[in-house]
Amino acid sequence: MAKTIIRKFKWFWAWQDEKEEVWLGEMSRKGYHLISVALPGIYTFAVGEPRDYVYRLNYQPYSKKDRDDYFQLFSDAGWEHIGEIGLWQYFRKEAKPGETPEIFTDVESKVAKYKRLLGYLFIFLVPLWTILIIRLSDNPYSWVAGIKIFILIVGLFLIYAFIRIALRIKQLKRL
Repeated sequence: MAKTIIRKFKWFWAWQDEKEEVWLGEMSRKGYHLISVALPGIYTFAVGEPRDYVYRLNYQPYSKKDRDDYFQLFSDAGWEHIGEIGLWQYFRKEAKPGETPEIFTDVESKVAKYKRLLGYLFIFLVPLWTILIIRLSDNPYSWVAGIKIFILIVGLFLIYAFIRIALRIKQLKRL
């Protein structure tokens, strides 16, 4: 008997990872179990019996050398690696009654996750603004105006994301 597969589109911003985790858990309780995720927000589920899975996301760059150790650490703790999108890692674990599994045991670890994300946003933001301000500022060609507008929009989005993630860090530090 072939496994039934469905795909759903749902968009979450980087600072909404906890909301995404809740949604994935709700999907599993309805019998839709995540098997992969892809850009832009395309989730692939296997249809089956409802299960109480807890999903957790971690933003974690790792070297090829550290990859096996990183995943072994989660596996030893009972987490199943479902997949990744960019540097976001998707894990799940079946919930036991009265228990909510976590991959982060303290607020500082969660804050560190968001700081890693801010670092990568910064890496994209600086060259983008450099191109916009230095390389395209005095270009006489009319087609460059379209590129300037595109870079400006992407840059403003990155600044907005940077602010939202910084606010999430501030919120966590108050806990």
